[in-house]
Amino acid sequence: SKQAVAKRFDKPIQTEVIAASEFYAAENYHQDYYMTNPLRYKYYRYACGRDARLEELWGQDG
Repeated sequence: SKQAVAKRFDKPIQTEVIAASEFYAAENYHQDYYMTNPLRYKYYRYACGRDARLEELWGQDG
């Protein structure tokens, strides 16, 4: 829950939680990008700082 996760942070979580709405799946050529382009995906994750930020926030458990 949002309350359980909030305990990990010093500041309040600002993200609003709303009810799910209609979902449209992407075309097939967008699916499983990480599997069809593993090197590009790995570079993207490194270059954008996602992995470092997730580890900073959640530690190795994230």
